[in-house]
Amino acid sequence: MTERRRELAEQVANDHARGALSRREAIRRLGVLGIGGAAATGLADVLRPAPAVAAAPAPGLHDEREIQGNILQAFGGQYQAFVFVTFGNKRTEARAWLAGAAGRVDTTGDVMAARTGSGIAAGTSLMGLGLTATGLVTLHPEVAAELARFEAFWLGPLGNRLDDAGRLTTTPTLLGDVGASHPAKWLIGGPGRPPVDALLTLAAEDEATLRRRVAQERQAVTQAGLAVLSVDGEDQQWGVTLRNTDGKRTEHFGFVDGLTQPGVRGVHGATDTTAIAAGEFLLGFAGERRPMALGQRPSAADWMWGGSFQVFRRLRQDVAGWWAKMDQLSGADGTPEEVAARAMGRKLDGTPLASGGEGFTFEDDPHGRKTPLYAHIRKMNPRHDEVFRDRSHRILRRGIPYGPAMDRGRPDDADRGMLFNAYMAGIEDQFEFLQRRWANDPKVTSETLSKFGKKGATSDGFDPVIGDGPDVAAKRLGKDAVKGVPPLAFGGFVTTTGSVYAFTPTRAALRLLSTDSSL
Repeated sequence: MTERRRELAEQVANDHARGALSRREAIRRLGVLGIGGAAATGLADVLRPAPAVAAAPAPGLHDEREIQGNILQAFGGQYQAFVFVTFGNKRTEARAWLAGAAGRVDTTGDVMAARTGSGIAAGTSLMGLGLTATGLVTLHPEVAAELARFEAFWLGPLGNRLDDAGRLTTTPTLLGDVGASHPAKWLIGGPGRPPVDALLTLAAEDEATLRRRVAQERQAVTQAGLAVLSVDGEDQQWGVTLRNTDGKRTEHFGFVDGLTQPGVRGVHGATDTTAIAAGEFLLGFAGERRPMALGQRPSAADWMWGGSFQVFRRLRQDVAGWWAKMDQLSGADGTPEEVAARAMGRKLDGTPLASGGEGFTFEDDPHGRKTPLYAHIRKMNPRHDEVFRDRSHRILRRGIPYGPAMDRGRPDDADRGMLFNAYMAGIEDQFEFLQRRWANDPKVTSETLSKFGKKGATSDGFDPVIGDGPDVAAKRLGKDAVKGVPPLAFGGFVTTTGSVYAFTPTRAALRLLSTDSSL
């Protein structure tokens, strides 16, 4: 046995001893490492799991030392950076790099230990690691059949897909990434560029700490013989938190951001009826009850259990154009801020237009008199599961703005926007469903409500924040699709400039992926 395999075998045995792995799973992993039969059984028996203690993780969820951080527990941090790695088909080098990186990845437990109060402890940085389909196949070609079950992930943000009529199209076309958002104009993940094989997400409370950590991780990549992809001339994409005068986190249009994140049932005491089943965000766990019409998600291979799909999008925001439109529609319809609140469904300070505080629903407002049917928060979360089945379409959002804030009194066209970063169990029926079915379908809210006798079917419009503008909508869906749409119910102020679909395995799975044994 090589020294590397011996180290991995000891790690498996220790994970079993502390209760992170069952006896059966420990024996299976030892078998992968070439330790089979009586040797594996004996090792697993000698190192029995330690007895449970008071701080044991919630029943049914993996040990907090295995699930990667930023999924169940957000990194947070005033500063974040994304580093994009390409393997160049160098399997041996990629495995060697991953073997080291796996030990530097932070898990849920690490994040909880690193956070003090509202931020990350001074001088501390956090890291997550996602692998794309090309990266996983480079590491282990035999997993291709297991990945192909997850169509959107397998084909990636540029993949060929079928539309509702069975016609051949592409993922960008389905999602509205056309025109200014065409992949040929992307800064990362576009055609004609080296593939993104791994995505590093790093966070810290101060810029100096984050820059040091990013430099260390870049060095580890290059020393392994791999390459870091540049984004607009830099070796990483920086993100920085924006705050309003009250100290609340905001995005570039000026709205308080990050409200109403879904709780995950069984995690950190989330047991109420509003919490979402863990299987909506982690593979291998039970999800929400789904009607037969939605179908079932593909079954995941054992090594994927406890992992989550990660969608990264670099989204440029036209802040000057947004507020110019709000100014144009103001007057009889209210101030620019009041018009913007109807587009978002919240005031700039985060207060919802709907009544009932943060536990609000739209059930008493089927015609959109308080919160328009096209409002962003209503499009993205209708809050009526019996009608919309929205509990099966929630995602864990971990994005952060990039670029300088704009002074509304002195508008400019600087590059600024949102680094959308989200985790989920199914890209097709979570992220892509939200973008394709709800944000860019002008009739989805009213038509769905009409099926339940709650209102007549009309054209309620596109998502004003992330949806299509009038020209793109007419070109993509036909001129009839934009007829009768209110002027405020068009988007066109957010442009996609990059996209990556990744998978974030558990730390134990990362270690297995770094070996040369078949999974």
